[in-house]
Amino acid sequence: MTGFNIYCDESRHTSDPTQPYMVIGALRCSRDRKHELVGRIHQLQARHNAHGELGWKRVSPNKAAFYDEIVALFADVPDLAFRCLVADRNNLDHQRFNAGDAELGFYKLYYQMLVHWLEPGHTYHIYLDWQQNRQQHRFHDLAAVLKTKLRDKATIACLEPVTSSNLPLLGLADVLIGAVGYAWNGLYSSNARLHVVESLARIAELDSLARSTPRSAAKVNIFGFDGAARD
Repeated sequence: MTGFNIYCDESRHTSDPTQPYMVIGALRCSRDRKHELVGRIHQLQARHNAHGELGWKRVSPNKAAFYDEIVALFADVPDLAFRCLVADRNNLDHQRFNAGDAELGFYKLYYQMLVHWLEPGHTYHIYLDWQQNRQQHRFHDLAAVLKTKLRDKATIACLEPVTSSNLPLLGLADVLIGAVGYAWNGLYSSNARLHVVESLARIAELDSLARSTPRSAAKVNIFGFDGAARD
């Protein structure tokens, strides 16, 4: 049985209505490689003088070389994999499916992103970037539903909120999620960010990052959610 850490984050789920596509995503890392990979990220930060929190909002021209190496690290390490769900917020009918509760709908999308990625026979430690919820039981409920669905298959050792400031692998997840959101929303104002988008598209073997991958894609898996839940 292999143990994995799953680092989850989201982008644009409450932001500018002119950018309708929200992204919920996760980076998977073997638990026995975590410390080594965090050390490698710290080395890159030191080399490029890129200290502080790692994330999509920090991709800029003066940090372009650093983020090139961060994406290359993701590409080169077989133990790292990325999955995300992309949804058009304008097409989410929370009134019909979630009794008008958009927060509930948000965590249902988290479930859809995760449940089809967690493989039988493995143990998962799942970490979600902390955010303020109206209902404080949301994390517990998501864990309970996943455990019920995956009983006798995959094991959920924990599912808990964390802060991204001291978790470089969560920061890497944020970079990849941000790149997908940038592409799907048709943004192009930053050359540094476009370069990250293009690099991730090459890793995913896509001519454009603004599309779904095959369902079986292993390294980069992009799920364009059309409103239909999958069991």
